[in-house]
Amino acid sequence: MKTEYDIIIIGGGAMGLATAAELANSNKNVLVLEQFGFFNDKGSSAGLSRQFRVQYAQEYMSELALESIPYWEKLQKTTDEQLIDKVGSLWFGDPSISSQEGGIQAAMDVMDKLHIPYTPLNAAQIQEQFPFKDIPEDYNGFFQNDGGIIDLKATLKALFNIANNAGNIDLLEFTPVTNIQSLNTGIINVETAEHLYTTEKLVITPGAFVNDILKHFGLSVNVDIWEMSSAYYKKTEDIKLPTWFVFQKPQNTSLFYGFPEENWANPGYIRVAPDIPDRILKDPSDRTGIPSEESLALNSAWVRDHMIGLDDNPEFTSTCLITLNNNNKELMLDTLPNWVHNHKNIIVYTGGWAAKFIPLLGKILSDLAVKGKTKFDISHFKIQWPVVRGEISNRFVTKEAKRQQLDVAIVGAGASGLYSGYRLLNGTNTKGEKLDLDVAIFEMSDRIGGRLESVKLPGMNVVGELGGMRYMTEQKIVTALIEDVFSTQYGLNPIDFPMGDANHHLYYLRKQRFFANRFSQSQITGEKFKTRYFVEERFEGQSSDDIFTEIISEVLEADGYSLKQIQENPNPREEWNRVKQELVYQFDGPYKGIKVYKIGFWNLLKDRSSQECYEFLAQAGGYYSNTINWNAAEAFPYMVGDFASDSVKYKTIEGGYDQILTCLGDDFIQQGGTIYTRNKLKTFRRNKDKLSEYKYILTFYNLKKEEYYEVEAKDIILGMPKRSLELLDQDNFFFNPEKNHKLHNNLNSVIPEPSVKILLGFEEPWWEAGLGAMAGESITDLPMRQCYYFGVDPVNSHSLFLASYNDMRTVTFWQALEAGEKFQTRETKLVRAKNSNYANYEHASKMMVGEVMNQVRELHGPNVEVPPPYTSAYKDWTKDPYGGGYHAWKNEYKVWDVMPYIRQPFEEERIFIAGEAYSDQQGWVEGAFCVTEHIMREKYDLECPDWLDKDYYLGW
Repeated sequence: MKTEYDIIIIGGGAMGLATAAELANSNKNVLVLEQFGFFNDKGSSAGLSRQFRVQYAQEYMSELALESIPYWEKLQKTTDEQLIDKVGSLWFGDPSISSQEGGIQAAMDVMDKLHIPYTPLNAAQIQEQFPFKDIPEDYNGFFQNDGGIIDLKATLKALFNIANNAGNIDLLEFTPVTNIQSLNTGIINVETAEHLYTTEKLVITPGAFVNDILKHFGLSVNVDIWEMSSAYYKKTEDIKLPTWFVFQKPQNTSLFYGFPEENWANPGYIRVAPDIPDRILKDPSDRTGIPSEESLALNSAWVRDHMIGLDDNPEFTSTCLITLNNNNKELMLDTLPNWVHNHKNIIVYTGGWAAKFIPLLGKILSDLAVKGKTKFDISHFKIQWPVVRGEISNRFVTKEAKRQQLDVAIVGAGASGLYSGYRLLNGTNTKGEKLDLDVAIFEMSDRIGGRLESVKLPGMNVVGELGGMRYMTEQKIVTALIEDVFSTQYGLNPIDFPMGDANHHLYYLRKQRFFANRFSQSQITGEKFKTRYFVEERFEGQSSDDIFTEIISEVLEADGYSLKQIQENPNPREEWNRVKQELVYQFDGPYKGIKVYKIGFWNLLKDRSSQECYEFLAQAGGYYSNTINWNAAEAFPYMVGDFASDSVKYKTIEGGYDQILTCLGDDFIQQGGTIYTRNKLKTFRRNKDKLSEYKYILTFYNLKKEEYYEVEAKDIILGMPKRSLELLDQDNFFFNPEKNHKLHNNLNSVIPEPSVKILLGFEEPWWEAGLGAMAGESITDLPMRQCYYFGVDPVNSHSLFLASYNDMRTVTFWQALEAGEKFQTRETKLVRAKNSNYANYEHASKMMVGEVMNQVRELHGPNVEVPPPYTSAYKDWTKDPYGGGYHAWKNEYKVWDVMPYIRQPFEEERIFIAGEAYSDQQGWVEGAFCVTEHIMREKYDLECPDWLDKDYYLGW
């Protein structure tokens, strides 16, 4: 059987057949795949008739309708059946109404401009010339001669016959597409249940089922699918009608249209239908096929009250689907976005009231497939694709994975879980072989990304980060994936994470407000800028960063080490890890002679300064988590590298940092992996069948069906932070505290650190005018702690502001304000009420927004005018299953021993733990990746990926 084609068309409805008919005279081998039968009633081609018209409220749509006429005439020559009965088109009603169909006055304006003839009519003239009655006196309209009724079934039959009789076209029905892969070799693989087909060009015309196909590219389009009712009414008089449409208020109950009698569409009856959705769907499989009694009642009332010569009893009732774009585009026609391989060779059409354009759209789609261009203007119909691949939730599986037998079951779709799946399906072992594993990822929530969560607030094309925000360029796994692998594969665009200018940032500490540059200025002038903290004289005028660096340098030097030499080492992380094991505290007092890893950081800071100085460091540093009493040795490189070095370069991803994890997930799915969301691991046990190669049985709870089920696996990777691990069954063989003391002791080696973020949206970037700030942060000891001046939408000036980034001791302040009424998104010029409810993140409470606004205004002072926000978002990472935004090592623990132990606590068990929590780069995605990379190499014998430097240090 033939499996290689020049062009494959997915969807054998009107547009797919029209495209095939146009290709019948080409030298291209073409395959049309239809998931149902040809001429089915399951999609947009249901029903017997459609209206043809040339009047539109948009000039380009009228031009397109006029351009379609020669193509209808050409198609008519191929069949004896009349395709369009030119009976004319009547529009009338309330002249102030503009609906999905346009508006009366706007259409007349366009016809005047294009010199399309029509006859204006008032209410009396309409009733005199056509069989309508009791039309309100203020109604008016027009009659246009070129309108008509399309015999849809005859049109489909004519197109089908052309394609079916062509020697270069194969037509397959009842053949749903199960997978599509667009390869970087230029080949596109299209899979069905029976065969794998290959092509260089792909035309996607599945109508309402478009997102079922686009999901294979990690895409979806923003459409509403209307299921609409229709009925026929028996003639009681010999009446003559054109096609017609009436515009009335209220539009949700009063828009109707109709047709004349036709011998091919229930002779003796006339079709009348409401232009009202029975129901609005997102998935066409939710179609009921049952006409709405309410819609038909409204329809029949219109017939009874305003039409002459018809019985008002509806007969031959039916439903059909119409796919409408949410962004007010009449049609949607485009190639895929440029980060998809072969994107110019994959053309998508869907949406709109498009029957009148059928043969013309076939010509346009065939031209795009063959030539890559068309002479017709389709610029108005471009699809608003995401900048990069970012939304793959329509490819997650929410049902149970019953009776699954897996090589590897990965639990948790955060950084470590997704990276595990990516490496297992992409990596090669030391023999250069792929592992050929059956791998699935299980995630409790309905999203992937863990503690990375990028969101767009309504009304602005600016991304806010509720979780991790950035990476450092010396973090080589993250950097390589973003800047090398995924920039090519998915078009990820790395951009600088702007830290702004200290000249325009504020400190507000102990009610003292000053610009952040005061510390650096004092270094230049020699003055000692005094804060309201009674720090030691030697620290006066120094910033918190300066003091951290001085104290750490002193401790190192006292034991014979040099901070400068460590930082200038070719591999400073590896050098730090050597020093952290050996460093001894050499100052007189209670800690003298003790290794620094055994000392708490708070203890050490107070010993080298004072409690008062410690308070300054904790508050001026912006993060309480940096100065809690965690492992002092681990704190040292963190405080002089990640947070205090001017040489550190922060970057992020245009469109949102969480896209690095979305790309990992997308690639994992493309390679044959499955991501199960809303499936929660409860426990796991050893398989009693000793002969089975599947050593473990995992019990999951499906949150959608509220049912338990089991999965068998050879290996388990727990990509979970400390709190998530604690939420699993602690009495099973693995976690049992009575038997496994060492595991519990090591799991308790880290401190979860609470963290909360509050995002606000403003109509203008008030911080630019009031403060001169373009980016960066201001810091206070108020419970809001830090604020960040984020991006501004260049189109409308709507602006994003991180109003509070707080942690540790301030988190409970905000948790107490969570309850109560949510802050309601306020309408702006571009934000309407229908767009204000974003289900994918939580809004802050009204009380919380009021409180944080009070603090923001206090921080910025009376000279900066801070207007009210119009929208908000809130995230508390302390809540289960996260337990905190990040983690810190406790003192006394030998991190170099704990890390390898945690990765595989029991040598006899193929159960691994991965994640940021037990890494030597806590709080960073890189930490999760390095731990996971260790597991991939040590436990799965994978080679270093070719995109990563083989000498890159992964840590302990």
